[in-house]
Amino acid sequence: MSKQAVDTLARWIAESVRPVPEDARGKEAERLATEFAAYAADAGISIERLEEELGEDLVSHMEDALEALAARDDLPDDDA
Repeated sequence: MSKQAVDTLARWIAESVRPVPEDARGKEAERLATEFAAYAADAGISIERLEEELGEDLVSHMEDALEALAARDDLPDDDA
């Protein structure tokens, strides 16, 4: 179950997470974690087991996803 749950989370992140400014990432991570938790409940995924598999809580994982997305973001800076 946990591999399937992690795969489900990865797909959900790929479909749902969009870049946000750095100062908004904490609040956005909380919103995304809440949204995924509702999705997971409907899909029968245990957040506790998922977090155990991830080795971190869901909010932290969403923060990591937002940071990774920002690092990959190839949009030009406003200063350019």
